Amino acid sequence: MANTFRSVFDIIGPIMVGPSSSHTAGALALGKAAAQLFGMLPKKITIQYYESFADTHLGHGTDFAILGGILGLNADDPMLPNAVEMAESQHIEVHFIEEKVPSPVGHPNTARMTLERDDLRIVATGSSVGGGTIALNQVEIAEFPMTIDGYLPLYFIKQNSHHLGLFKMEDWEDFFKKHGYHLTDIRIFREGELEWVILYMETTPSSLMISEINNMPFIEQAILIK
Repeated sequence: MANTFRSVFDIIGPIMVGPSSSHTAGALALGKAAAQLFGMLPKKITIQYYESFADTHLGHGTDFAILGGILGLNADDPMLPNAVEMAESQHIEVHFIEEKVPSPVGHPNTARMTLERDDLRIVATGSSVGGGTIALNQVEIAEFPMTIDGYLPLYFIKQNSHHLGLFKMEDWEDFFKKHGYHLTDIRIFREGELEWVILYMETTPSSLMISEINNMPFIEQAILIK
């Protein structure tokens, strides 16, 4: 799996609205990841904080940061501190919960985000590991749970397990090698007819690769988290 920090800029953190790279920029990145998984604007958002996040989210701007990420704002957007009010103006129901139990993924800066709209629901648990860098630890899509423990970028691919041309692990490795790209890890989750493939990457794939992946006939859904 890829290293947590790839350059000195990951440690320093991005240009951002303050006050904290871990609790603000990292929290915003968690919100963006959850939004990319969900794929549309939610009508209900529940954010559970653990440990350090639970203790300091108000003072460190974690609330507006996570909501800003979900709403598509960037870390340096001057409107970021108004993200809570922006969500309210769009009639999005928002709940913040300070959990008193240890982080379920063993990191003090942990948030569990549940996004809902009509019958669609995803749950993403992630941690802010410093310098604005995050890890996605656990993901639940349509009540299908997966333990990820990976740094971005990640590719979530739902495959039709009955398709004759279905890619196996070695096929994904060969596909990326053909494009001169090295995958750091691959995980496959199966339950009945449902199969999710998670591709762990060092950098975001090219637009050509994304197009080829999204157009594969056995793929029912492909979500790039970056």
